[in-house]
Amino acid sequence: MKIRSIYRYHRNRSLYFLVSMLVAGLTSGCNKQLDELRPHNVIFEDIQFERPEGYSKAVVGAYNLVAGGAVASSFNYNDMLIFLSEAKGNTIRALDAEVNKNTDVFDYANSSTKDRSHTYEFWRGSYTLLLHLNKILGHVKPGETNAEILQAKADALFLRAYVYFNLVRLYGKPYHQSPGESLGVMLILDDKIGPEFAPKRASVQQVYAQIVSDLETAAPLFAQKKSNSYGSKYAAYALLSRVYLYMGGTVNNPVAGANQKAAEYADKVIKEGGYQLLQDQAYLDYYKTNNINNKEDIFAVNIDYSQGLISNYFAMPSRIGYTGGLYRPSPYLLSLLEADDKRNSFYVNNVTPGYPEDTRAVSKYMIRYESLYTFSPFRYLRLAEMYLNRAEAYAKLNNGAGALSDVNTIRRRAGLAALSGLEGKALLNEILKQRKLELAFEGHASYDEFRNGLPMARNYKSGGSAELNISPTDKKIIMQIPEEEIIANPNLVQN
Repeated sequence: MKIRSIYRYHRNRSLYFLVSMLVAGLTSGCNKQLDELRPHNVIFEDIQFERPEGYSKAVVGAYNLVAGGAVASSFNYNDMLIFLSEAKGNTIRALDAEVNKNTDVFDYANSSTKDRSHTYEFWRGSYTLLLHLNKILGHVKPGETNAEILQAKADALFLRAYVYFNLVRLYGKPYHQSPGESLGVMLILDDKIGPEFAPKRASVQQVYAQIVSDLETAAPLFAQKKSNSYGSKYAAYALLSRVYLYMGGTVNNPVAGANQKAAEYADKVIKEGGYQLLQDQAYLDYYKTNNINNKEDIFAVNIDYSQGLISNYFAMPSRIGYTGGLYRPSPYLLSLLEADDKRNSFYVNNVTPGYPEDTRAVSKYMIRYESLYTFSPFRYLRLAEMYLNRAEAYAKLNNGAGALSDVNTIRRRAGLAALSGLEGKALLNEILKQRKLELAFEGHASYDEFRNGLPMARNYKSGGSAELNISPTDKKIIMQIPEEEIIANPNLVQN
């Protein structure tokens, strides 16, 4: 079938079939822990949602979409999410000069066409996910009291916040840049559609407000304790901590209220969530294991029974006949690693043919990595980030002692000596440095600079790409909306 714009898709396709696809076909590659909820074929959504277990099965399908099914590409939704962040930062260096979708984002070219950019797949995949989530939420009755249905509602709200946060980071300006006036993304909150369905872009402020609302509503509804492959009360708190940190202003102009919230939610997760920072050998083996029963992971997209392509971009596959590993740790990132830093173990010797001098590759996504694909989870929220979130928020609130204590927790775990006497800008710089080292290749690069009002500087060349210094106010830091969507929806304004 010819792929059409999501708006034409809305106008011309019955949503009955979307839900049946969600709960039937898309769970065929479910994760192991989801298999007990594997759904039967359901054709009509009214039948699907007439019993509580129908909601649970629909949620399983939604998580499976997040794990890969939302995007009609071998480069799945989370592969794109990681790459679209890291490629815009200074943590990686490109080896190859070939012009393609990957160099489009790496060079800040921001094409709006699907042949030159990942924007078409990511935008469309995101709104496909939102369509399914809104369908679930649309069937939850006001005043619903059934615990299973309310759990499904919590999962759907958590995932909706997850998708909107990912979207607004890529397509909207940083929050500190006039959020009430700058454009975010389409804010679609129900499953009611029609022939004239053509929503406008909401403001960045409106999108963030909805993300906060969804997470705050979801948190108390999570009653059943599941694995960290699902949302939970503390996953909602952890994402709220991150969202408020993004709303917390710049290094020079922090926003006290938002930073207080970022610290409070991180504090809840650290003190009440039951998570643990892995230590010693368990920490060294962190990225060699999946997320199930892992005490540090808060929310991870588990593809143990699926597969992702992201490691192919960061490391050379072991089997002859494939190519990969064309995006390596940058000289800047490697220069930040001290000799005794345990995080050196997350980089391995790995040579891509034709590039014998570039031997270091990140190994964070190399579980069962033999050819093109990996079975590594995407660790979206983990406890180490909560310490770093709280440290940054404390520093911006002039709580230097609290900030230093938290950043030293991360330093000591990495085998580094605790620091003393740091304050002000020096303390904030150390916190941002530890974020870069601890969270490298996990989807934070570039955002930490731009949300803080800092430039993204590359003082090194990459393949055919020159050195770069991108200001946080540069128009190029946000992606363009797909050309097909602009044509189909007259109310969409292009970046």
